[in-house]
Amino acid sequence: MTPTNTDQSNQQQCANLLNLSEDFQVLTKVKPTTVFNTPTPENCHRVCVIDTETTGLDTDVCEVIEVGYQIIEFDSLGNFYQVLSSQNFLNEPQGEISAEVTRVTGITLDDVKGHSIPWDKVAEDIAQVQLCVAHNAAFDRPVLERYHDVFLNKIWGCSVAQIDWQNLAHVSSRSQEFLCWKVGQFFYGAHRALDDVQALCQLLSIPISEDKQPAFYYLLHSIRQSKSLIKASGAPFAVKDALRSRGYRWNADERVWQQVIDDANLQDELAWLIDHKTPNPTIIKLKATDSFSLRAR
Repeated sequence: MTPTNTDQSNQQQCANLLNLSEDFQVLTKVKPTTVFNTPTPENCHRVCVIDTETTGLDTDVCEVIEVGYQIIEFDSLGNFYQVLSSQNFLNEPQGEISAEVTRVTGITLDDVKGHSIPWDKVAEDIAQVQLCVAHNAAFDRPVLERYHDVFLNKIWGCSVAQIDWQNLAHVSSRSQEFLCWKVGQFFYGAHRALDDVQALCQLLSIPISEDKQPAFYYLLHSIRQSKSLIKASGAPFAVKDALRSRGYRWNADERVWQQVIDDANLQDELAWLIDHKTPNPTIIKLKATDSFSLRAR
């Protein structure tokens, strides 16, 4: 039964009434946005906000079973304008889709049977953007690079790692669902690729911090910073917990703790490493197109 205008009006009145109380918080189901702001300025850019669903969490071997993305116009201050394209494709893997993956995504092998992603079409779309963004680019980028070279030479941003949600929005978790709830006061059908993308676009358009700039503004600021990969070569075993707490991750292949850091913080980081008995780290300058790629490992 389709709700009438009267029903919707009554629901909105109830929601408004509940929101007046400190005992309730009303969440709204997000609706896909096609135009965030108008008019589109002449000097605008294009970003592809993208998400994948896969058969596992190992970026070296997992298979893509769904990819969704939106291409959006934006300006240098992080404002979104028109959504130029929204796409979602399913893909039948060579292997199985586990029960655990189905529980998370709702996708079964029957859903994807006979489907394949038109990578030439995807590449044509991605070729027109300056930037790709994912909520966990350290996962999505390496996976997508295995499927098509068009992702190799793009600048990438990560809305998990490159927005200081805790200080800017006063939230304790970087989970996308949690951020949508706490920052945006909306919910959505999580863990399907295009649903996740549309929710992320909405989240990134919301003003945060005392300056009330869009979350995407702060992401752009981080992306623009030059970066280096620091490998804590020669670090004694005794400082491993300090390195982990500092944000370093263990590179099992090279047996070294490492992390990517903004060059503006490089001297402070080197001083910290000296204080923690690691005076000779390996520093690798990264290109703008290297962030979150296999090349930055």
